[in-house]
Amino acid sequence: MDKISKELKPNVIKYVNNGVASFKLGKINDSIQSFKRAAKENPNSNLAHNNLGISYLELGKYSEALKHFVIALKINENDLGAVMNLINVLTLYKPSKKDEHYLIHIDFVIGQILKNFKDENLYFEKNLSNILIKSNDYIKKYNKNLYSNETQLFRKNSKNLNCNRHFKVFNEYNIIPKYCFSCYKIQINLSNVVDLIKLFLVFNNLYLKNNNIRKCIVEMRQNIKGNYKGYIYCEGISEAQDIIKKLNQKIKKANINNFNVKIKHGCSEYYKSYPAFEEISSDEDKEFKYLSNWAEKEKLIDQREPSRLKRDQKIWGETLKGIHLLDILTINNWIYYADATEDYSYKKIYNNYVNSGLMKKYLENQIDFRKENLLNDFN
Repeated sequence: MDKISKELKPNVIKYVNNGVASFKLGKINDSIQSFKRAAKENPNSNLAHNNLGISYLELGKYSEALKHFVIALKINENDLGAVMNLINVLTLYKPSKKDEHYLIHIDFVIGQILKNFKDENLYFEKNLSNILIKSNDYIKKYNKNLYSNETQLFRKNSKNLNCNRHFKVFNEYNIIPKYCFSCYKIQINLSNVVDLIKLFLVFNNLYLKNNNIRKCIVEMRQNIKGNYKGYIYCEGISEAQDIIKKLNQKIKKANINNFNVKIKHGCSEYYKSYPAFEEISSDEDKEFKYLSNWAEKEKLIDQREPSRLKRDQKIWGETLKGIHLLDILTINNWIYYADATEDYSYKKIYNNYVNSGLMKKYLENQIDFRKENLLNDFN
């Protein structure tokens, strides 16, 4: 969400900038009113409509958010922020009208493609190929240059892990937030990109009692080992152990042969400063402990954040089941990543050109490290 430096009418500048300021202060309903005034002053301001959509999205008002992202794109089809905002909201909400914008139509068609396959048949390479080819052909029919910079695919529930806040604490004070001591993750390391795509489909169809947050990624962090990973976030070791029993069966049925499953503390960024935090022990006395003097430093971080009224609280939506346009665009990035790191397993399912967006730039400083990791992906 950005302020503007100039517009046709001075009032538009004032209203948009006021809206951005209100949003940053956590006054989301006030920001909506300001952006509405900006849009009324200049109905052709795609920025006002895009920001209005972002504010509605913050409050979980997905229908209103989608409407304004569409308006922004009708005003300026090259508004890349509005493009990605619309693509993202379609993972949370499906409108009844599929012809409001071509991105909505593409998302709908991709979802229908998946329905042609039974769950147990999804993992055959010919079917993976079919899904990717049909989806990308349909995308190119409308927009040959459509891409996303996303490298992670989430399946979210309505719980906020508040990771951005926790990293602020760690990055400023080099301490591990208290919340993170109760957060455990199941980490699955994989040896090739085809298995990562299969794991994503496993996660998409995996029923868990608490609908745990899960994600599949290609590793982009500097000097972090392992190229292809999946995570399921848990609230305790016992929950993680129960999920692993179910998960192992699902992974084997998906014909994923080379994988390694571990229970770890999140997040990996903490391990360099606190190696003992990585180790999981069934004996609580041997577990690395939160230090009492860290609490004051956490309070300092929290005091900087503006408090929100109940009506302005952020709503965290659950990812809808199925395959979305965002999923295909992200998998395209995985394929680019695989090719760049000489993992040619992807050619078994998709051998066409993919638009990389900024992936090349993201990878340029760690290509050699990532190539080496193909031989050592189970650390």
